[in-house]
Amino acid sequence: GFGPSTPMSQEIMKKVAFDNFEDGLITEEYLSEEELEEASFLKPSNFVGVVFKDSMSYQLRFRDSIAMSSVYTESR
Repeated sequence: GFGPSTPMSQEIMKKVAFDNFEDGLITEEYLSEEELEEASFLKPSNFVGVVFKDSMSYQLRFRDSIAMSSVYTESR
């Protein structure tokens, strides 16, 4: 899941889903960080949330913890 849903975040998630996963990746848009957090409690344990803070930073949210990644500067 990702949020907030903006044209930029939609484009980023579309690219991630189709360029990096053979079978695609199921993505769900949420209007706010709060909605994403509520949904994470109802989803399977493999749910990962992406909260876009601005055009260059985001937070990854896992069911039981938060992992911060401020600016993604390295390529895998």
